[in-house]
Amino acid sequence: MPDFSQSARGVEPATVVDHVLLPVADLEEGARRLYARFGLNGTPGGRHPNVGTANFIVPLGLQYLELIAIVDPQEAARSRLGRRVARALKEGRIFVGWALRTQDLDAVRAKLQGAGWDVPALVDGSRKRPDGQVLRWRTQDVEGDSDPTALPFVIEWLIPDGLHPGEAAAVHRGGATALRRVVVGARQPGLVRDQLELLLGQSRLYDVRQSDADGVEELALENEDGALVIT
Repeated sequence: MPDFSQSARGVEPATVVDHVLLPVADLEEGARRLYARFGLNGTPGGRHPNVGTANFIVPLGLQYLELIAIVDPQEAARSRLGRRVARALKEGRIFVGWALRTQDLDAVRAKLQGAGWDVPALVDGSRKRPDGQVLRWRTQDVEGDSDPTALPFVIEWLIPDGLHPGEAAAVHRGGATALRRVVVGARQPGLVRDQLELLLGQSRLYDVRQSDADGVEELALENEDGALVIT
């Protein structure tokens, strides 16, 4: 049986995969469908102020899946994430995008700028959980528009130990479940591989393949019953 315990992770690398976003028209219905098809249990997350979205969290120990829906269309139209969610829903895509986690977002930003990347400004974010606990973070987008992209954004959590969304209690049908790989499609796979190596380094947690469109195309997970693939 694979070991999914928090104690198994040891010292966390500088940058790792954090979460993958799945757009849904309705959070509760989306969570029901996810459980019916894949046995993954989602719990209410909270609303994103000034973004026009809200989420459900599917904890996976070191990572998590984020079901995200638009709850204020006008507010969402003014935010980059809101526009990305709206476009993903309109186009019927399974995924909005994915995120990396770092403990030093300023260092990541400086590295990208030093490599010649024209990155947008850092953005502060927060949401209040149903229990009243407020989670805060900062994010760095690596592209300035709202078009689908194979590249992740980067998040730095500003929370006490133990409050990362992936660490929340969850009972999945297949038992403890972990994210094993994010597969992204890219029109220029060689370029995307180089960019991801700068962002994340070489890692078994991602793969890039040739595609007619840019974006996340597949998730490989593992639970106590074996492999689980979301496409």
